[in-house]
Amino acid sequence: MNAARTDPAAYAGGLKTYRGYFKANIVTMPGNPVDFETVEGTAPVDEAITTLATQGSLTPLTQADILAQAAADHVAEQSVSGRTGHYGADGSAPGDRVVKRGGGPMVAEVIAYGAVDASDVIRQLIVDDGVPDRGHRAAVFAGHLRYAGVACGPHPEFKTMCVIDMADTPDGLSGGALRRVRVAASDNTKPPK
Repeated sequence: MNAARTDPAAYAGGLKTYRGYFKANIVTMPGNPVDFETVEGTAPVDEAITTLATQGSLTPLTQADILAQAAADHVAEQSVSGRTGHYGADGSAPGDRVVKRGGGPMVAEVIAYGAVDASDVIRQLIVDDGVPDRGHRAAVFAGHLRYAGVACGPHPEFKTMCVIDMADTPDGLSGGALRRVRVAASDNTKPPK
């Protein structure tokens, strides 16, 4: 993620290569035994390339243990439940998980499902296929977010998942992130009742 944040124009070059693997809405990546069907085809890839061409360089994210622990809690739950989205089975939001770990609630969260490797995780978040407001991309390039915690693991339906919690501070105690990005990427999943 830091490579994309610190040199977005160079990252856009990699997206141009990725675009070449499309046939309509299907992506066939070299070395990947399974083709991937997208929702929107090349449109969000083209949009991301255009956006990154004008995106300024940002400060790299710094690892934050509390954020990583909260992300790991979400991975642990969804790896068993098979749920998707930002809300836990108990209705907890990303900030609630950080508070449980001793931090504050002011966090943004992005999640990628089904990625084959770390570069695929970041590409999914930046392209943001099927997410109308491109909320994952907005969170990745939110300049006020300076810290991140990452956790990845298995998912029963999508095979893999990665959760990245981000904040203005290492513990989510600042008031900025939640107001500016909201629960990070838009999430069509409503909290359970």
